[in-house]
Amino acid sequence: MIVLGGTFVLDLAVAVQAFGRRPSVFAKIRDEPESPYEIGVCGLAPTPTSLGFTMSDLKPVDWITGADTVVVPGLEAPWAPQDPVVLDAVARAADDGARLVSLCAGAFVLGQAGVLGGRRVTTHWALADEFRAAFPEADLVEHALYVDDGQILSSGGMLASADLCLYVLGQDHGQSYANDVSRVLVSPPHRTGGQAQYARPVPRPSGPLTPVLDWLDEHLAEPLSLNGVAAQAHMSPRTLERRFREETGDSMAAWIARRRVERARALLEDSRLTVTQIAHAAGFGSTESMRRRFLTYAGTTPRAYRETFRGAAPAR
Repeated sequence: MIVLGGTFVLDLAVAVQAFGRRPSVFAKIRDEPESPYEIGVCGLAPTPTSLGFTMSDLKPVDWITGADTVVVPGLEAPWAPQDPVVLDAVARAADDGARLVSLCAGAFVLGQAGVLGGRRVTTHWALADEFRAAFPEADLVEHALYVDDGQILSSGGMLASADLCLYVLGQDHGQSYANDVSRVLVSPPHRTGGQAQYARPVPRPSGPLTPVLDWLDEHLAEPLSLNGVAAQAHMSPRTLERRFREETGDSMAAWIARRRVERARALLEDSRLTVTQIAHAAGFGSTESMRRRFLTYAGTTPRAYRETFRGAAPAR
């Protein structure tokens, strides 16, 4: 495991807990008290972490030479250039066949090391634009919790690090072993959905179409057609569709569907309306239509989204 300047302590702690020394409580679950891995935390000491304290008890970076797996936790400023010594060590590990595991923004380090060409990879959803700009040669899977691309494995936001570490344990030592480690972490061995359900809505563009977008937002609960909206906007359907793609990057139908999902998400989080009532209030017309769109744009179902982001009602 490599510690760099501004390393996220939570990422590092999750990896050390998943792969390192087993806590005493593990003996109550499984009669295998020793970790199946030899682990080392490497870096250029002293190294400040994201929480402000410094780590000095680190193995030298070249300790990863010959390692089977190299884990790169996320870090505070992932776009900052990394030390060539670290990048060279990561590249040499890749050439030697080591498995490379990036957690959260750690994918930026793998990109700087030049090992992501043609690889499927993910990182924190909020860093997607920066990652694409920096590493166009990589195939970013923006909303995945984690991605297994063979030699390269990567996870999304910080708590998705646990998902990926448990996945690696399952691949190496069987799902039963990974399940028992998840019981110690009190974390599900696999979560449904992806990062899309956690992403905040993209801000609306500001341009010549703003009056049309405002009108659409006010009428999302109503049936909307390209011809009807074009008549309202005093444009031809072809002109309206072209301007929609220029300003929003979407067709009008896709933009409306995305805004309806955003409205439904807000209602699922904050209102007491039923799922059926929300489907009609957001303009979907039916729960099945809303479910299909939710799976497309949020990566989960409306009911699962409500359970995650609203939780159970408090006991009376």
